Amino acid sequence: MSKKLSKKFSLKKNYDYFNKKDKSWVNIFYNSLKKDYILHKNYPNLSKVLLGESQYLVVLNKKIEDFKPDLIFVSIDSDEIHKIVKKYKNIKKIIWISHKVNSKKILDLKNSYNYLITDNDFLISESKKIKFKFFKMLISSPFFLNLNFKNFKKRSDKLYFSGSLGNDFEKRLNYLIYLSENFKIKLRIRNLVEKFKVLNYLNSFFLKLIPNITNFFYKKKILPLTNKLKYINNDEIFGKDMLGELKNYKFCINIHSDFDQNNSINSRVFEAFSCGCLLFTDENKAMKRIFKKNKHVIYFKSKSDLKDKIIYYKKNIGISYRIAKESNVFFMKNHQSKVRIKQFKKILKSIKV
Repeated sequence: MSKKLSKKFSLKKNYDYFNKKDKSWVNIFYNSLKKDYILHKNYPNLSKVLLGESQYLVVLNKKIEDFKPDLIFVSIDSDEIHKIVKKYKNIKKIIWISHKVNSKKILDLKNSYNYLITDNDFLISESKKIKFKFFKMLISSPFFLNLNFKNFKKRSDKLYFSGSLGNDFEKRLNYLIYLSENFKIKLRIRNLVEKFKVLNYLNSFFLKLIPNITNFFYKKKILPLTNKLKYINNDEIFGKDMLGELKNYKFCINIHSDFDQNNSINSRVFEAFSCGCLLFTDENKAMKRIFKKNKHVIYFKSKSDLKDKIIYYKKNIGISYRIAKESNVFFMKNHQSKVRIKQFKKILKSIKV
């Protein structure tokens, strides 16, 4: 989202803009908790761009000193932020984390934070080993619309995918290439990668060494050299903009990362249900404990299995709508952000904040 910054505007004006656009569960929690708590929010990546690499840390540290919080809640994995947080021994500190980290990293986090919140079963298992206090809480999305058949029927038949690629997303890349060869698909991919890791390392090196030239090559679709998805990919959008676009598509594709597979449920699942899409997703033990096959979601086991199911549900819009509606209602009752905020408040009470 920091790519949408305008350096013409003040820090406050940029924060106000992001507050309107940011529909992540963290920001929804912030706006909900304002009724009961005195809060202060910081977007580190936004501040880093506007204030500079070192100055934003100085400003952040001063804000903490001036605000004197009872609790610091962090939802970004930044060694610089962790280092600042660590020195506040008399303040309770929670970190949310769900992406790929190793055992050593979890131990480092324990040295900076009192509590971990996560939805990832692997991270929970590792936290138990080192007696790092944790709370399990699934992520979520705001409830965006109450689906009806008229709305569903008029939507685009294109498949919709928005998300990241990278070294932990090889399976995702292969599926998206396959889908692009067999169906019309709307792609909004961040980190459009090469097929070969050595080329990714080279591109990362050039991004640091000559960022303007390298970004120009990406913009002109010269890079990545080995990924033909670049020709149909669109810039990624976030928050309110992404949800507003997603609700115009009948079918949403989701493929978990290698790290998430069978350990957690990624955000696209909840966003698809929130927007009333029929979701096709890879089989995932964490998902299957909650969302029922062919009632809330369509699970697939292979590329050919996914292809056959997409063809079937494209031909049977009535059945597609019934499943999309069921998941939309189930999400509204059990998994939207208003439900999660109640869980989060219980966590705050349990640690006496």
